[in-house]
Amino acid sequence: MVKYVLHYFKAQGRAESIRLAFKLAGVDYDEKSFEFADWPKLKPTFPTQQTPSLEVDGKMICQSKAILRYLAREFGFYGKTSLDAAFIDQAIDAVEDIWTAGDIIFHGPAESRPEKIEKFLKDVVPPIYATLERLIGQKQAGDFFVGNSITAADLFFFTAVDMVNVLSKGANSVEKYPKLVALKSRIAANPKIAAWLAVRPPEATL
Repeated sequence: MVKYVLHYFKAQGRAESIRLAFKLAGVDYDEKSFEFADWPKLKPTFPTQQTPSLEVDGKMICQSKAILRYLAREFGFYGKTSLDAAFIDQAIDAVEDIWTAGDIIFHGPAESRPEKIEKFLKDVVPPIYATLERLIGQKQAGDFFVGNSITAADLFFFTAVDMVNVLSKGANSVEKYPKLVALKSRIAANPKIAAWLAVRPPEATL
């Protein structure tokens, strides 16, 4: 049996789609969580000096999307064909634009953060959501971004929306996008994911 150990802050963030993949697959993993204040001393111990990272039988993988794609392939959440995988990657890369812009909010002085959040919610998120709304309406989509079962793209989308909602102070950031509202609800309704959502710790204070 493969031994998995996830390393991340005591937060949802970029590690949450990885957790959801484990939960959806019903595969056990260990987690080593740490405080944000501990990161400077831990950072040199990671190959890319970034987190999340995943140990797989003692071998460490960094980069959240690399980890998610690896697990998706192992657990069957990466489509049935190479074309499916390309469409999954298309959605993942579109969602990544949300994460990349969100990361920038936390660079620089804290006093500039409210202005950055306002710009992020007003100027950055809506066009990306509009793109995702179009993708869920394409021929390759069914109940989910690709076909009728949850893939890595759906998990990555789900956790990005959660992050945006936190920055929106709890508002439903996808409410103007009916296909995305329905998609997020279908993901949350999966019994294994719903069980995790019912017990997971709240997001860390930003």
